[in-house]
Order: sequence, then C-alpha cells, then structure tokens
Amino acid sequence: MKKVFYILSFFLVLTSCNDALEIVQDGEINDANVAFQSVEDMQKFLNGSVYPAVNPTNEIFFTSLFTDEVGFGPSSVSTSDILTHRFVLNSTTSQPSGIWVSNYNIINKVNILLKGSTLINYNSLNDANKALYTGILVNARALRAYAYLTLESYFSTNMKDPNALGVMLSTEPADIFNTKLPRVKNSEVFALIESDLQYALTNFNGSVVSTGVSAQHYFDKKASINAIAARYYNYKGDDVNAKANATAAITTSGLTLSSGNGTAYTNMWKDATAANGGRGEILWSLYRPNSSTGSWSNIAGLWTTNTTDINGSVNFDMSRKLFSLLNQLPGGDIRFDVFVDPSSKFDQLYPNGPNAREDDVIVIDKYPGKLAPLASSTMALRNDIKMFRLSEMYLILAEVAVHEGDLVTAATRVRAIRGTRSKQSLAATITYTSPQQAYADILLERRRELCFEGHRYLDLKRMGVAAGVGVDRDVYDDDNKTMPLTLPASDYRFTLPIPLDEINANPNVQQNPGY
Repeated sequence: MKKVFYILSFFLVLTSCNDALEIVQDGEINDANVAFQSVEDMQKFLNGSVYPAVNPTNEIFFTSLFTDEVGFGPSSVSTSDILTHRFVLNSTTSQPSGIWVSNYNIINKVNILLKGSTLINYNSLNDANKALYTGILVNARALRAYAYLTLESYFSTNMKDPNALGVMLSTEPADIFNTKLPRVKNSEVFALIESDLQYALTNFNGSVVSTGVSAQHYFDKKASINAIAARYYNYKGDDVNAKANATAAITTSGLTLSSGNGTAYTNMWKDATAANGGRGEILWSLYRPNSSTGSWSNIAGLWTTNTTDINGSVNFDMSRKLFSLLNQLPGGDIRFDVFVDPSSKFDQLYPNGPNAREDDVIVIDKYPGKLAPLASSTMALRNDIKMFRLSEMYLILAEVAVHEGDLVTAATRVRAIRGTRSKQSLAATITYTSPQQAYADILLERRRELCFEGHRYLDLKRMGVAAGVGVDRDVYDDDNKTMPLTLPASDYRFTLPIPLDEINANPNVQQNPGY
C-alpha cells in the first residue's frame, strides 16, 4: 500500500500551478540543480507550490462536525460524515487522514525549498535579492512551524508533556520509496518548531514575497509570526512566551478589535478591500482569488452546496446551542448578524413546536462569499481563510492569566472581546471566583468568537477537563434523538488516530491509545 504522506506529497509537487511547473517539471523533481537556480525560482516555488498546500479546511470541517458546532441540515449528508458526527472515529476516518496528509505535504514542500535554497550563492546576490531570499525563508520556516504545530496539537496525546509521543520529524525532502520515519518525543518536534519560529522572528525584514496578490495574505507583519508563536507556546503550556508573543501580536500589528456598532467586522468576513476595512482584525489569512480556475477551495461549501442562504441546499446548519449562545448579549451580538444568514428559519417556540427540527434551519453565513462586486456569482462560497485573528490573542492572554492566578486580568481580556461584539455597552464587569469558572467562560467566548475556524476540538482537548466542559449538543443536532449529546474532554478521541494507510506502510509509526 502506498504511503499517504510521501506519495501524495510527490504528486502534489508535480501538479501544483503553472508557476511551480515552470521550475518543477516531470522528471526534474529530484534534480534541485535544475529546479532552483535563482531567488526568483525560490519565490515561484513558495507562491506556486508551498502556499497553495496550506489549507486548513480538513481541520475546520472535522472540528465543526465532531464537536457541537453543527447539526444535520435539510439536504443529504454522507454516511462517513454521519459517523464522524456520531463520534465514530478510527484510523480510516477521512478527516484525520486529511489533516495528516495536508500538513506533511506543507512540510515536505518547505523542506524541498530549504534544500534548494542552499544551491544559491547568497553572497553573490544584490541587496534586494538578499532581502527577498531571507524573506522567502522566513515565510517557509514559519509555515513549517505552523504545520508541525497543527500535527502536534491533533496527534500528540499531550502537548504539555515534552516526553509524550509526538509525530514524525522530517527536515529533508522525503525519499518516497525508502523513508520510514518513527514518531518522536514532543521535545524533538518542539526543538524544530522553536528553531523555525526564532529564525522567522529574528530575520523578518518585511520583504514582499507574494506575487500578484495583496501582501497582507502572507507574513507582511512580524505580528503574523508572533501569532503562530503565541498559539504554539499556549498549546505547549509555556505561559511566559505565549504571553510575550500574544502581546507583541496585539501591540505591533496596528490592528484593533472591531466594534459591534460598525461595518469593519462584517466587511472582514466578506473580504472587502483594505480601504473598506477588509483586513479588520486579520493577522494572517490565505488568499482565495475571485477566479473560478485553480484548486482554491470554496470554504462555505463545507456546510452548504450552492449559496449560504436557505435555498442553497444546506447540508449542515448551525447547532441550536451555538445559535442560542450568539443571541445572548444585551442589545444584540454583531456575530449573530454575521454568522447567521437572515434567510434562516427558526421556530420561536423551540423546542416545543410541533416540528422543532424541521422548522429550524440555521444557515451558517460566516463565509458569505466576497463582497460584491468583487466576486462573480460562481464564487459565492469562496472567501479568504482567516488563519489568525486579533481576538484569539486576547483569549490566549486570558488563558495565561488564569494559569498565573490573575482572574481579574483574565476577565478583562474576555470582556474586551465581549464588549466589542455587543451592540450596546456592557453594564457590568465580569467576575471570576475560581479557575474552573474562568476556564469555562473563556471556552464559552472562544466557542462564540472562533466558531467554524477550527478551534473547538482543540479548545476542549486543552481546557475542557479543567473547565468541566465537553461536547454539548442539542437533541435536534442529529436526526436520531437517541444519539449521545455529550462527550467528555477526557475521552481518548480528543487525540486523533494515525491514519491506517500510514500505519500499514510504515511499521515504525506507533498508533495512538484507543485505536
């Protein structure tokens, strides 16, 4: 059986886009001397092969399906998705395999780029090309750190234990026929992540490495890399560095939280132009162009078929409990208006109406398509993917404050989010009397603020036990009312299984407990 990571990485390199194919032709993939002869070649490979490989939609869809973000909509749902929604998780489940493959694909492409960069004589370059060369490596190594962070967070049983089993560690282009790597301890993976992040933060020079798109979708701000570091150190349990990087991301980005009384928050999700507040709170996003050509995914298509309204053949709609949580702030919550399409129908008598499930179709509209007239009608489901936003940094600082025993600061950080999303001023301050209460409220705000961005599964894995919170569904999120509505955060399924294809092809890879 072919090894998923290595074989797929090989063919994806060969079949990226035209820019990549200009430097990586059939028969030349293993001839770096042909592929990398100039800084321009490095830039083409970064833009045409590495960045298109970055696609967190497996993580986003799995998280929404497995946790408590969605319920079954009126249109058809596949059998495999039904099983995942019902907590059936094993080594053949498609989404964990997708997460494994896509992130190792990023890593392998970065390794190819880094290897190729050594063939170029840096000292012979002019100053502009030296800056571009370094900027390309900054982007590449930050992306590799991000990919390893993602793998660790899903596949390691405990990221806070340096001796726990992590994932496979690769710093060289994969030998697709012979390389069979074992999983290593977290500490070994952490060493590479931290080396990559340190390089990126130390050598960041603001070089515009993107071609043909707005630089904001790449690491145009050092704060973008601080954001990756903040998430990594928070997941790892390093409060000092999590706090330092989250603070740097907030204070150096030049961005502010968007008020519930303006249009900046709304326009951010519609990918408005920068002049119309399109960047909003985005620290890093993945560009998804208006063109119907190419392999760019339509993110809203994870949950619906045609459009993000009631007539769009909705496969999955918003869970009733999430819907209710978005409708709790005094005077209204801007997130309710943005995340719930106005064509949605919901029974005001819920759950006591005669057709409670059928009368509720709460259409997810967090990715509504690009702001007209920027997008054509065929791009109604396509939006840039928001990888890191400013609000996550505030919530990381709240979590760190609880670790430090500072419940007042934790409450202040949460209130900063809640206050800006409210359509009217919040009258009372937030007060926490215990760490458990604080964790639970942070999880609540993350559930609202970061829904459908791929956070809920990992948030429960990290904080659920301390908060006394697990998956919490409404009975009508499934068409079978006998299905379990809860899953404790201590369950083994909050670590993903290593894909069966990898296990079969690589005897050095150890499976996670429970599978």
